Amino acid sequence: MTLGINGVTQHAPGGGDCDGYGGYDDITSGAQTVISAEGKTVGKGELGEGKYDDGWCEFPFTISDVKGGSDFYSVEVSNRGTIEYTKEELESDVKLSLGS
Repeated sequence: MTLGINGVTQHAPGGGDCDGYGGYDDITSGAQTVISAEGKTVGKGELGEGKYDDGWCEFPFTISDVKGGSDFYSVEVSNRGTIEYTKEELESDVKLSLGS
């Protein structure tokens, strides 16, 4: 999960910890990440520690042991709404972003 420079707490070019602020203050380490299929939760996780990188705050997350045999899944971070992925997309490297 990446958050654009307009919504991060740090703008240090050398890197370091960061979090969302203002309208993005829900995007922070520990924010809930949910995968659902056919309206049911099939996996949960949380965002890791945010690290500043070239104008973006990057939050890693991993959700393993996703249950269900669906062809399509929805991913939601915090309360930001869902984004749909195929099973194949979900099994690869999912990239989410907010802000600019």
